[in-house]
Amino acid sequence: MPRGTMLATCICLALTAFCALGCWEVLGAEAAAQAAEGKPDTEPAGGAPACFDFEGTELPAGWFNIAHEGSLRITNEPADVREGRGALEFTYTPREGKLALLGVTPVKAEGRARSLSFSIKTEEPSALLYGVNEADRSSYQAYLYSPGGQWHDVRVDLDELMLSEDSTDEDTRLDVDEVDTIIVADLCNLPGEVGRSLGIKQGVQRMWLDNVALTQDMAPHRSCSRAEGNGAIIVDDFDHDEIVSLPIGGPQLTLVPGPEADGDSRALEVRYRLGGHRWAGFVRALGYLELSGTSELRIMLKADHRARLTVVLEERDGSKYSSDVELRPEDGWHEVGLPIEQFVPDPNTKDENAQLDLGQLRVVIMVVDTFNASVDANGLGAYTISRIRFR
Repeated sequence: MPRGTMLATCICLALTAFCALGCWEVLGAEAAAQAAEGKPDTEPAGGAPACFDFEGTELPAGWFNIAHEGSLRITNEPADVREGRGALEFTYTPREGKLALLGVTPVKAEGRARSLSFSIKTEEPSALLYGVNEADRSSYQAYLYSPGGQWHDVRVDLDELMLSEDSTDEDTRLDVDEVDTIIVADLCNLPGEVGRSLGIKQGVQRMWLDNVALTQDMAPHRSCSRAEGNGAIIVDDFDHDEIVSLPIGGPQLTLVPGPEADGDSRALEVRYRLGGHRWAGFVRALGYLELSGTSELRIMLKADHRARLTVVLEERDGSKYSSDVELRPEDGWHEVGLPIEQFVPDPNTKDENAQLDLGQLRVVIMVVDTFNASVDANGLGAYTISRIRFR
């Protein structure tokens, strides 16, 4: 078996549980039941307005959580409020297999919703999932990395949310008129290897939300689903203030200056530690992009230390394909082109037609094998990724 295939096989085994989280099945039954129990008798007809500033003294109608030992309350501590005098505080104790999720249902946007916005802060570094549900339980999601201790102002177009893997929709497109639920989840302490790769937390945790809303305004796009002049489709150029990827293997993810000498570009630095989790990198969503007709994945990158980067493309059915890139510090910033035809199928996953379908891609995974990577005297290594695009 080629080395790239063996690496991808190990990675894919570690990520299998991650790629089939089942968050939305839990939300559909258990969360809906718990939300119903907590709703006041005076809930507004047609659902709660989809705008929450948490300025009142009581928890707004419809808010719920399904976390272990989870609770919700309004806090007025200035350090834990993004704007105004109040915010929502979510307290929970992570437990393996118990998703730390909160949300609100039912909600009704004023007019035709175009974007979802909210401010969020976590106590510790966190891999987060957020999104919306339609009334028929079709579920759409996005990712966010929080280093902990700071507020993030998230604003995303609803058309940049992707259909979750274990959810179905008759046209695979979000119907904004049918959105009735907003959710946020901390993906810590999931079962088995995926829990270790996404993060294990100990003790009581807290998360804060403020200014949660579905609005008619269009948000700035984090990627470009329209072709550039050269025919490329941008996945991420890292010019936004949030890291919209999930960390794998406990790395420190940081936005840093990119390859342009004038400082007019951004990049994502992935810093890992020897002796930690074997695979260090990130997962980036692709499921909302129309990639049919492209033939190559292109990445700008540089490395502080020698390593082998494995790039995995995963379809909605869980089938995976991989390609490797050698990272060498002496190369500095450079662009790498990975022809789609050179991605090798993972033998531990099945594809109905035994070929990579760009129109079915869900995520791209980029990781290095830290057990076979160079590090500095302190056992730290790093690589940096800039513009990711298909062409």
